Amino acid sequence: MWKRIVTVILMVFMLSSCTLKLGYNSLDFWIDYYLSDYLDLNSAQQSQLERGLDNALAEHRQQILPQFHRLIFSLQNDLKQPLTAEQIAHYHDAFTKAGQSSAVVFVTPIIKVVKTMGPKQVSYSLQAVQEEISERKKDRLSKTAKDRYDELEDKATEWIGRLTQPQKQLIMQLAQLQLQQSTVFQNIAQNNVAQLTKALKQRSAPEFEQIITRQVKNIIGFESSVYQSQLDKYLAQRFEIMQQLNHSLSQQQLQHLQAELTELRKDIAELIQKR
Repeated sequence: MWKRIVTVILMVFMLSSCTLKLGYNSLDFWIDYYLSDYLDLNSAQQSQLERGLDNALAEHRQQILPQFHRLIFSLQNDLKQPLTAEQIAHYHDAFTKAGQSSAVVFVTPIIKVVKTMGPKQVSYSLQAVQEEISERKKDRLSKTAKDRYDELEDKATEWIGRLTQPQKQLIMQLAQLQLQQSTVFQNIAQNNVAQLTKALKQRSAPEFEQIITRQVKNIIGFESSVYQSQLDKYLAQRFEIMQQLNHSLSQQQLQHLQAELTELRKDIAELIQKR
């Protein structure tokens, strides 16, 4: 459930121009739409959720969007020189924290509704989440390094333009690195489901909201107390490859990247002004 919410939020920020504005301004609708696969709510609960998401969107526009705007502006300034691995790690952490804050804003009204759910509604949600995890596992196991490469190449091309052969090799290294960590990623997903199941059965507990909020942050931040050492090693390798990719950018590619970031920053500025 929480993974789908996070995906919707992040997808919106990967869009551009008027599509971003259209997607963002209807973000509360899309979260509600996707939640219908996981929550079997009565009319009162549905109304409560809709009001909560409306308020969450207003709060996000006022408090969180400016964070993304400042981060993009800062990144653009730093991109005038080749980034170090430390700078890449810094922006990874900074955007992750902004993403965590984004999700918490929208998850809060959902938690309030979940606390009112009965045992049958909870069972429905848990079954739906488990089915989603199973489908994602099948999809993940079926993907090859080439599949992952194609996805990463599409994203890289969108942001920096046509890739050189050495850059394609770096993208393949990223894809292979992801594939090597598949088992760890799957174990983390299963642990998240176990924690969610445990939390939902204790939704009347005073600390319920804090437990769910912490779990959502872990999902977005890709954090796990059990697998943190493996994750830290994976991220360090990822940042090193990304540094090589950044240093390989031509002047034309840098201009392309700056133009994309400028357009995104302008769109966010307009959204802050409710346009």
